[in-house]
Parts: sequence; C-alpha cells; structure tokens
Amino acid sequence: MHVLVTGATGYIGSRLVPRLLAAGHDVRVLARTPAKLDVHPWAADVDVVEGDVRDPAAVAEAVDGIDAIAYLVHAMDGPGYARRDREAAHVVADAAADAGVARIVYLGGLQPDEADAAGRRRVSGHLRSRGEVGEILLDGPVPAAVLRAGIVVGTGSASFEMIRHLAEVSMGGPLVLPMPDRVWNRIQPIAVGDVLHAIAGCLELPPEVNRAFDVGSPDVCTYRTLMTGYAAEAGLLRPLPLPVPIAAPRLTGRLVAALTPVPRGLAEPLVESMRHELVCDPADIADLDALIGEPPGGHTPYRTAVRRALDDDGDAAGSPSDPPGSGPVRWSATDTYDVDAPAHAVWQVVETLGGEHGWYTVPGLGTVGSVLDVLAGGSGDDPPAAPGRALQVGERLDRWRVEQVDPGRRLLLRTAAGLPGTAELEITVEPTGRLTSRYTQVLRFGPRGVAGRAAWLATYPTQRFVCAVMAKTLTGVATTRHRQGLRRAHA
Repeated sequence: MHVLVTGATGYIGSRLVPRLLAAGHDVRVLARTPAKLDVHPWAADVDVVEGDVRDPAAVAEAVDGIDAIAYLVHAMDGPGYARRDREAAHVVADAAADAGVARIVYLGGLQPDEADAAGRRRVSGHLRSRGEVGEILLDGPVPAAVLRAGIVVGTGSASFEMIRHLAEVSMGGPLVLPMPDRVWNRIQPIAVGDVLHAIAGCLELPPEVNRAFDVGSPDVCTYRTLMTGYAAEAGLLRPLPLPVPIAAPRLTGRLVAALTPVPRGLAEPLVESMRHELVCDPADIADLDALIGEPPGGHTPYRTAVRRALDDDGDAAGSPSDPPGSGPVRWSATDTYDVDAPAHAVWQVVETLGGEHGWYTVPGLGTVGSVLDVLAGGSGDDPPAAPGRALQVGERLDRWRVEQVDPGRRLLLRTAAGLPGTAELEITVEPTGRLTSRYTQVLRFGPRGVAGRAAWLATYPTQRFVCAVMAKTLTGVATTRHRQGLRRAHA
C-alpha cells in the first residue's frame, strides 16, 4: 500500500512512519521543512514532498498515486489555529477525492458529552477544533476513520510530559497538595503503542466504514490518578490531594508552562480541556477491535503504559524530533580541557579515581565522593577502591558505581544512593594528536521531586567549582606525569 503521512515529524507521525515501513508499505511524507526529516533514521526510506497542508498544489502532488492518508496535523501554534485546521482539512479532503485515495485516517480528540442550559455542547476550543476537522473528513467523499483519543501516554507526548513534570515537581513535597478541583474529572488515556496500532489498522479498513471511533485504555482515570499513578511507577511519594475550587485555565496554563518544559501555547489549551470529562464509548472500542483486532497483548493499562514510557526514557527510545523537555528532567554541567599529553597518559590518571587517591578536587571533598556528597549533604561510607587497577563494570568508587567502561576512552559512573535523584559522571578522553588529547567531564543529575530540584540549584555554585577543580587538576597531573616520563626517557 502507498501511504501518505502528514505530520511525520510530530509525536505520532515520527513513530508511525517506521512502523508502516516495517509492515512493507511505501511511505510518502508531506513536510513544510524537509530538512527536519534528516534527524530520523528512516528519512532515506520515504518519498518526500515539500509543502504545507493548506497549499492545494503541494497536497495534490503529495496524494498522487496514494492509497491511504494518515492525517496527523493539528495546529496549536497561536490565535487562528482552528481556522487553519479547517482550511487544511478541506484541502486534503478535496485533493484526496480528486486523486482517488481510498481512505483517510485522522487522529482527533475525545469529545465531551456535557451541555449548557440551552442544550449546546460545552467544548474547549482545542477539542472543538479537533471535532470540526473530524466532521469535515467524515462529510467528504473519501471514506474516513476518525480516531478520538484522550491523553496519549508515552515519552514526547505533550499531555504526558505535562503529567510527568507536574508529578515530579509536586510529588514528594508537602504531605498535603492543593490541586484544582477539575483534576477530579475523568479521562481515559491510551498508550502510544495502542494508538499506532489503531492508525495502522484503520488504513486498511473496507470502504463502507466511514465513522469515528473512541479509542482508549481499559482504565478510566481522573487527572489526579494520572499523576499519582505516574508517581507510583516513578517511585515518588504520593501526598494527600486537597481540592481547591479554581477555574482559571489561562493562569493555570501559565503556571504549568513555568513548572514544566511544555510551552504556554500548548499548556493553556491542554489545561482548558481538563474541565471536561473525556471517557470513551465502550461500543466504539469493541467495534474497532472487531474490525482491526486488539493491540498485541491486549489494550494497555495506564500504569503499564507509564512503566513502558519510563523504560523508554532509560533506553533513549524517543524520537529525534520530540519537543525540547521531553523525557525526564536531566541537568548537566560540562568541563573540557585540551591536554598536552596523549590519551593513554590521561586515562592512566582516570583509573586512579576514588578511594585513597580521591577525586583530584578540593581537599576534604575529594576523599568523600566529591560532588555527590555536596548534593546528598553528607559523606559516603563505601570502602576505598584498590589503586592502580583496570576499571571494571559494577565496581564501586566511593558513592559511584562503574556503569560502562571503554578502556582508554570512556568511563560512565552512576549512583542514586543517598540522593534526591540520580547522578551520572561521564568522562571521555579523545586523542587530538600524537602527544595531545581532549578530556571531557560531564556531570548529569536527574532530580526527584522538589527536593532534587532544590538540591541541584542550592549546590550549583559549589558543585561547579568542585567539578572544574577536578577536571583541571586531573589533566594537570596527567600532563606533569607525561613530561616527567619524557625527561626520564631522555636522561
């Protein structure tokens, strides 16, 4: 099948394309900026058409020879996005009809059932726009399948990242946590893998199917239980929530944008949508299962989806085009020095780290685990490592544990013991000439809760000083020893 994917650099699209390629489909993508595709490993395997979904000429070129369209475009980039979405939907629907496309699959949003006193449905602007696009496609001449999803659970999803970072900030703080009363509204999330299964399956539906399907996990949650469920899987404390009658989506959106990496332009519409109860119609889920089958292993429960997202974080399984701030918060500080000594001479000094040799830093700190003790607020009690040994994976170096080692080139140390988060220290040594090299030292810290963020910020000046002294001293020792060796060789 020849499939056109619009929105291929977005969260869902960038994950759908490799899935379609693996299934043997020929894939074409429509992209306003084709250069953005270059970061994806599948970029060379797709046909690319440059253009915007509101440009009839570009869309006509893109749909030529196409059997089905995965329509994954939804703008939330400022005022007027609803009008732009309507225009794009009409252009795509008309071009698809002219080209003889057999199927359009659109990923929209769950729609609320509540109405005001006059019987009109009360829908946030964000969800109303998604509903309008679905209706345009269903009313068009090409058979359409409109998938209506709630929060998609997976690293890189704006809604999930908002939940993640709010949970990380708030859970583990006070025992009583004030929350807007709308977080008690119900929502039915869905795992990203289940969404991809639904889109791929609907591309091959028979032509008589022209309808919308609610899609979701087996769990109906509240926004509060989304956060506490994440906290449980991430190992965070779960305080007692206290409902507060606040209905200020713009103010709340600004607060969310300040506390998380989710930009304000996304945060405000997402927060506005929280005023609704967004629950699937079970009949829709059953009907779709009958047509395309359940996802492998069945529909994914919410906490299982969270667990998989956390596993993906550790495996760096996100998409290269995921928005900044996707994944867990990780802060880093880097020190780099060009060294007048060969790489092997620098590595010999690296192998003496820990134990009685210390960390080549400030006296009194170097012997107690360096910056980890600054972050943890106390000294470590691990036994000293034996000097002059080859580093081994699993070996303890004071508070650190050797996670990875490429002898002569790279050392990765990691720890979580005694810290409000997880710390990594990566050291790399690269040759830059026959007798010169470059030493790079990166400290990374993934904070846990408010305590972790406070620890990093409060200790930042001290740990920057400690790390800078370590890098300068270690490379200085390597240079001095190398020069001494040269003098002895020429004596």
